[in-house]
Amino acid sequence: MGRTRLLALFVATLCSTEVLAGDWSTLEPYQQTISHTEFETLLTNVYCPSGALTNYLTFATGSVSVFSTINKTNPPLFVLRFSSSVSSTNLHPLSFKRIALDPGHIGGAWARMEERFFERGKDRPVQEAELNVMVARLLKTRLEAAGAQVFLTKDNFKPVTDRRPEDFQAQAEQEIKASTRFDAFPPLEREAAFADAVRKRAEVLFYRSSEIAARAKLLNENIKPDLTICLHVNAVEWDECNDLVDDNRLVVFVHGNYLPAEVKDDDQKLRLMEKLLERSHRQELAVAEAVATALAKATKLPPVDYGPNSGSIHLGEIVCFRRNLAGQSARGRPGYFSRAILPEQSPYLSADPDGRYEGLRDVDGTPMKSIFREYADAVAEGLNKLIAR
Repeated sequence: MGRTRLLALFVATLCSTEVLAGDWSTLEPYQQTISHTEFETLLTNVYCPSGALTNYLTFATGSVSVFSTINKTNPPLFVLRFSSSVSSTNLHPLSFKRIALDPGHIGGAWARMEERFFERGKDRPVQEAELNVMVARLLKTRLEAAGAQVFLTKDNFKPVTDRRPEDFQAQAEQEIKASTRFDAFPPLEREAAFADAVRKRAEVLFYRSSEIAARAKLLNENIKPDLTICLHVNAVEWDECNDLVDDNRLVVFVHGNYLPAEVKDDDQKLRLMEKLLERSHRQELAVAEAVATALAKATKLPPVDYGPNSGSIHLGEIVCFRRNLAGQSARGRPGYFSRAILPEQSPYLSADPDGRYEGLRDVDGTPMKSIFREYADAVAEGLNKLIAR
């Protein structure tokens, strides 16, 4: 028996030039491409329903200025000039030819560092990256059969980034020194805790920040797909007794709903503005709904309920929430699909050693596909009608 696991994927309908930290000039191509009405509608309904960003904005006739602070004493970060008319054109047709698959995490020698590795008793160890690569290979075959050009960001267990944890030692030390978390510790305990915190922070900067940035660069500068799908198989935390969590759910995230604490950061303001001006939300939501519908049909899972204070917004009967994903992942990954499965109910831990069997097998009295084939089949079914032929 293993832990409850979640199958997850991120979906991006566009792969435009990546926004560099602090480089507001990247928004210049959007001058006079959006009306005042369109801007406020997207801001209010999609990207910042709380209204927090408006504290940093000053509207004038034909323009809006974005400031770093709410007192607006310094020059604006950016001034956007509005179009005089509402656009009636579809900027991003809902049709995709080039599709990138991004199997989440590194795996292999790095799996334990990433904390994407677990084992229980005499069960075989599980590495999330290996599961993601398996799904990616299956999905690639299905999408190519439907006529798409499919590219993988990785098909092995090597980092995409050229950097390693030791390259972030100085940055990690600086960040941990700025924290007060160990100030009350006795000197020797403080020294030990500091060293451990620096190690962990350097590792996170490597496998999360640097790796994700490297993949975003690969996607945006080399592959340049119409659509990116990032595949994940996650697990919930152990409880105190290391028991299973008997709860299977389905959830979909699309990019949006920046929170008040997030828009205080200028880089988050920039990413919000870029996503808003890109005006890809309608296409992203259509992709999310298509894939979510197929996943719900295949898995028959109930929706996740994060509650009223979750920072997410329900988008209808399809289990879909708007959430700022830029703060947690590479820019341009606006959708997140999640499915939880109890391993003892999963074909992955059946008699088949790899979980790659075809057809159906009896799992606790129910005929089931391999979870990897089920996952890949559902995503492919959702995307098939959106593939340009």
